[in-house]
Amino acid sequence: MEGRETPTRPSRTTPSSPRVTPALVKRPRFQTLARFWEGQDVLARWTDGLLYLGIIKKVDSAQETCLVRFEDNSQFSVLWKDIFPPAVPGKEQLCCVCNSQSCTSDNKLVHCGKCKHAYHQECHVPSVPSDTDSPGSSWMCRQCVFAVATKRGGALKKGPYARSMLHMKLSLPYQLKPLEWDPLHLTNKQQCYCYCGGPGEWNMKMLQCCRCLQWFHEACTQCLSKPLLYGDRFYVFECSVCTRGPENAWRLPLAWVDVSHLVLYHLSICCKKKYFDFEREILSFVNENWESLLLGDLTDTPRSERYSNLLHALTAQKDRFISGKEIKKKKCLFGLQSRVPPPAPQSTVTELRLQETDVRSPAPCVSSLSGRMGVLKRPPHRTKTPSIAQRTRKERQKLQRAVTQVLSAFILYRKD
Repeated sequence: MEGRETPTRPSRTTPSSPRVTPALVKRPRFQTLARFWEGQDVLARWTDGLLYLGIIKKVDSAQETCLVRFEDNSQFSVLWKDIFPPAVPGKEQLCCVCNSQSCTSDNKLVHCGKCKHAYHQECHVPSVPSDTDSPGSSWMCRQCVFAVATKRGGALKKGPYARSMLHMKLSLPYQLKPLEWDPLHLTNKQQCYCYCGGPGEWNMKMLQCCRCLQWFHEACTQCLSKPLLYGDRFYVFECSVCTRGPENAWRLPLAWVDVSHLVLYHLSICCKKKYFDFEREILSFVNENWESLLLGDLTDTPRSERYSNLLHALTAQKDRFISGKEIKKKKCLFGLQSRVPPPAPQSTVTELRLQETDVRSPAPCVSSLSGRMGVLKRPPHRTKTPSIAQRTRKERQKLQRAVTQVLSAFILYRKD
């Protein structure tokens, strides 16, 4: 896998997921036809959206999976669609998607400068420009771009790899309609998510697009200002496919009970235990990561007042939290009644979907309240909204108040 940069794979922190059916979406044909063999070095995509080096230990043709041992000696079954072997010598002239070497003047074979795999111009997603395979060009395929640009906390935002990634993200390498979702639209049977088409777990640092409802890895997004916490759903997110340009993300306001729940869930995933000391672990984590939590109106809370606010939330919400006193342990210990993420804001993702009056405009706009329901709206394409710099001070203040009202409505809205 020449030229690919692979991160060190972390230990898995959740129980192994149940067996899933192979993806029904379109995937490169060479991965279905090629023989995987024991001892083969491969790159395998994990549920965090990143690629990791591994060795195939066993091949299961019936389930189209391989048992892969990673560099940390953990072993897991990975679907064929998420395994990427190196280019096989002697097959550089075969398209790795259609497994054919026939070419036309408008559909030539081009080679990735890193992995050396060959693609027809029309077989690659997105299609490859005609001047790519000219002498001196350094074109990279979709997989290599994602392998280089993705990282924990969010993908690269600047530089040539970031620009290439943004271009790749304008189209998905699979179809959304064939995916079979659970009733809550949290998981699909094909284990196909994000721009990369890899597996994922919605509660393990992923964002759901409010338009297409697909889930996207934190590592593949380029719009986040701070890393996600496990189980954090307090965002409104638009993917690049829906905006036809850069992604958009809005942070939703959190109450103290949400902060407490989110921090406890994140700590339970990271530390693999249920109960945490209030001052030594919970309050300490909040203070150390105060800026990264992006708490909106709560950001200005003095350090001296955080103690009482967090403690009140943990002791008052007995349906969410359990204290050590209740289980005959130290009263300073707190845990979750059920180890689940904080409930999504009352305005569900479906209700937060933007009105598709103008999907050509990639930038979010200020919305107005429609009745009691706060919905982000896009103006008609012909509408020309003056820039903030052109507004008077009074108008800018009015605009800021409108933004605050809209974000607050996401939490306060209730169906009649």
